[in-house]
Amino acid sequence: MRSITTKSIFKALSHFISYFGIPKIVQSDRGSNFMSKAFSEALKRLQVKHNISSAYHPQSQGVLERYHASLKSLLKAYSLELKGSWEEGLHWLMLAARGVVQESTGFSPNELVFGHKVRDQMSVLMGDLDPSEQPGDVADYVSGFRRKLFLAWKMASSNLTAAQKKMKLRFDSKAEMRMFTPGARVLALLPIPGSPFEARFSGSYTIKRKTSDTDYLLATPDRRRSTQLCHMNLLKPYYDRGCERAVALAAEGVPSLQVADEDDVFAPDEAVLLGRLDNSRQLAELDKSLSHLSSEHSEEIKSLISEFSSLFTDKLSCTDLLEHDIDVGDAHPIRQRFYRVSPEKNKILESVQYLLSNGLAEPSFSSWASPCLLVRKPDLSYRFCTDYRKVNAVTKPDSFPLPRIDDCVDQVGAARYVSKFDLIKGYYQIGLTPRAQEISAFITPSGLFSYKVMAFGLRNGPATFQRLMNRVVAGLSGCAVYLDDIVVFSDTWAEHLVRLCALFQKLVMAKLTINLAKCEFARATVTYLGKVVGRGKVRPVGAKVQAIDAFPSPTTKKELMRFLGMVGYYRNFCVNFSTVVSPLTDLLKGNSKFHWSEGCQRAFDNAKLLLSSAPVLGELFQLQVDASQVGAGAVLMQKDEQTIERPVCFFSRKFNKHQINYSVIEKEAIALIWALKHFDVYMGGGAPVVVYSDHNPLTFLSSLQNANQRLMRWALFLQPYNIEIKHVRGVDNVMADALSRAPRDP
Repeated sequence: MRSITTKSIFKALSHFISYFGIPKIVQSDRGSNFMSKAFSEALKRLQVKHNISSAYHPQSQGVLERYHASLKSLLKAYSLELKGSWEEGLHWLMLAARGVVQESTGFSPNELVFGHKVRDQMSVLMGDLDPSEQPGDVADYVSGFRRKLFLAWKMASSNLTAAQKKMKLRFDSKAEMRMFTPGARVLALLPIPGSPFEARFSGSYTIKRKTSDTDYLLATPDRRRSTQLCHMNLLKPYYDRGCERAVALAAEGVPSLQVADEDDVFAPDEAVLLGRLDNSRQLAELDKSLSHLSSEHSEEIKSLISEFSSLFTDKLSCTDLLEHDIDVGDAHPIRQRFYRVSPEKNKILESVQYLLSNGLAEPSFSSWASPCLLVRKPDLSYRFCTDYRKVNAVTKPDSFPLPRIDDCVDQVGAARYVSKFDLIKGYYQIGLTPRAQEISAFITPSGLFSYKVMAFGLRNGPATFQRLMNRVVAGLSGCAVYLDDIVVFSDTWAEHLVRLCALFQKLVMAKLTINLAKCEFARATVTYLGKVVGRGKVRPVGAKVQAIDAFPSPTTKKELMRFLGMVGYYRNFCVNFSTVVSPLTDLLKGNSKFHWSEGCQRAFDNAKLLLSSAPVLGELFQLQVDASQVGAGAVLMQKDEQTIERPVCFFSRKFNKHQINYSVIEKEAIALIWALKHFDVYMGGGAPVVVYSDHNPLTFLSSLQNANQRLMRWALFLQPYNIEIKHVRGVDNVMADALSRAPRDP
């Protein structure tokens, strides 16, 4: 059919009726051509019942949809071979397709229509090896033919019902039943006005009534039709969080107001843009932080904090030891337009006003301009962020070295007393050079401004921060620093107090401020750079290997094959790997039944132990990430001296009920974000990291330009990381794939 108008469809239906008669029932989707008055009137005159599919859910006839999918693949191959003349042979293709037995019915379409096999191309090629018997008496033939058709119909119906039950059972095993009551408020996935091929969640709307087990009638006063019939899969509950206005804006489609959801991915801490920090409150509750110490030792720590009270103020300070510079070489100034932010313009203005009043920014006349956006925080207020992706692309990298993580950990591991400190908003305690102030200029609807301090998202921020901290702690004994994580360690109490005093003196001279809420004083063990250190021991944090340790015992051969594929990929460095897993591989032999014995469980536990024990950390990391329908998984890798890839840490996490509805690119992107946050201690300092993903579109995330609010926010989150995303085949990404299919609850 060259067109699918109502007239063309009824003309084709009339041609069909001339061969096979007038049907009793016609089933269709809710296309306007089928729902028109002319089509309805024609069916009414022919006394044909019209069954229609659920709203926006046209997959109402599985056999037909599956047949169309097979037919499309045949047409694709056929058209590629015959090129421009493919349409001339279309009838011959349909003759062959109608002679193929369908798995769901057990018959070919020709057998169900004509009661016998039609002589097709295969019959010609095979020379009619199985000719049909010649009929005798005509009456007997007609009677037998009718009985044959009846039996074929009965068997096909039985086979189809069994196939449908099997498919329904498979679908329902992972489906989530949604129930709504009249009067409930929901969000509905509806077409975008003016763009019928795109849809998004709109609302909130009120449910008027339930029309069937799966369909609901909604009141949609803001759309062309005042009511809308929707399938339950297109609805999700609406939770009133006091943000009616924000939801209305999202429904209207303001593309530039990048509003973030709560997916554990955050921009700079809110304290940077608020007028009060937490140090005052922490000082008032200092006894709770020192409850693990004796009263004598606690008083000595309090006295030390009181002596250096300037380190624990609520006012953000700025060091004079160095300034951050941005070198873009001969690159031409990059000027971008500001993002549209109406009618939330006042939010941008409030954030800019705070930066100006606290000396963090100033009006600018720069020829550079990077746009700004608002990111919603969990409390429904907004953070102010700058999109520096284009600036970072032309910035020359700073090669200042970061400390080796294992060196830092080894220094601390043998100590008896360990104290850990964190600088409050470290980036905002470093000023910018005049050139950097010009390049870091940001544009808003209210004007052009320049940061006076190092902003979040600049490429060489981690290198500058490490250079500052190295200068601060230079010459100190019993002190290690990795970016803003500072530890002081010693074997005696007296020595520990002396070293704390020396560090505080250095920090005062550098004019830095400490975040008291994240400090730990004189602990026996602390978590430092992803390891538990102290008491003469260094051991991994339990959560690092829990993902692999919590991998569930297989219950089917398919699950066992997935686990063996994951562990077998790294068998080169597993001692006696084949011996350890032999009870598991025996379950996969021939026609052996799957019986999970105690020996299988021991082999399963030992195989996990081989993977999760004794990782060796080095310099260049590799990160494998993957997302499945139910969760995300990642494994941090490194190559040893023999260039064999070894796993360092594992991560997996289950999607919640909202994230499970994300698109594929969004699931893969948030898997990467979660993995970077989980392994931030290893790769958050600007060290080069190669990320492998079997989802090729993820490689373009850093250059993404669209109105998808989540992806834009996550692309901004990646700015401080020195990562290179590479595509890898799914069969080579077995470890992350297996972890994503057996995720842990967050």
